[in-house]
Amino acid sequence: MAKKKRERVTTRGGFLALPKLLMESRDFRELSPSALKVLLVLGSQYRGWNNGDLAATHSMMKDWGGMAEGTLSKALKELQERNLITKTRDNRRGREGARCALYALTWERIDDCPGKDLDVPPSIVPKRKLSQG
Repeated sequence: MAKKKRERVTTRGGFLALPKLLMESRDFRELSPSALKVLLVLGSQYRGWNNGDLAATHSMMKDWGGMAEGTLSKALKELQERNLITKTRDNRRGREGARCALYALTWERIDDCPGKDLDVPPSIVPKRKLSQG
């Protein structure tokens, strides 16, 4: 008997896949509400080919109900400490202008992001290995 062909799941505008093994991890389940919100902001930008070019700035958070700069900074630090995101580029202010810090979701591989001047090279495998136990 022939196998049924599985249809590709598509959602208009894209979607963020949160693997069940990730959601069952202590790192994810014990996130503060602010860190979870920031993770969703970062995830909403992921298109399947731009991991490493995700940002969460104070001005961006205004569209998500707002967040104090100190709270945003603590949330980003928490996400990094729990190995849910990794910083791919530092923020900078200078004569040439300002640029925001960029991040990647650790359960996805880091993509090549031309023109973004990332401090981290593209990867073949994700930084975070998802496994049971």
